[in-house]
Amino acid sequence: MAVLIKPEVPLKAVVTVSWLCRQLTMSRSQFYVHVKRGTFHAPLRLPTNQRPFYTASMVEDILRARETGVGVHGEYVLFYERQPTGTNVETKKPKANYSTLLDGLRSLGLTGVTTEQIDAAVAVCFPAGTSGQDEANVLRAVFRHLKRAAPG
Repeated sequence: MAVLIKPEVPLKAVVTVSWLCRQLTMSRSQFYVHVKRGTFHAPLRLPTNQRPFYTASMVEDILRARETGVGVHGEYVLFYERQPTGTNVETKKPKANYSTLLDGLRSLGLTGVTTEQIDAAVAVCFPAGTSGQDEANVLRAVFRHLKRAAPG
């Protein structure tokens, strides 16, 4: 049985619906479907602004219902599990736009350079990626790498 709340997260006296939905890995709309069906407790509301909230004991009941598959009303319930993104489907890395870099390399005298060569050079020179790097530094590093790798 999976534990839904991380042990380092202390249970508060009252929590919001958003916090509870994050703990359940469930969207708010799906959460309210379960509230309407009676699987989960309906939220209490603050008297001043009618904001919905849950007490610690209500949260424990709801988390137990999610873990066991038995709602707070005592009936069995099946929950849809969110599929982790990118694990079942082979994801392709989006193609980087090297047009500015390619123009800079051409102006420095490197003609006939392909985007595959640039991609490989960027991967070697900047293993963590080029985000946050100055364009001039990227151009300089890629130019030097390609010049060193060029035969002759």
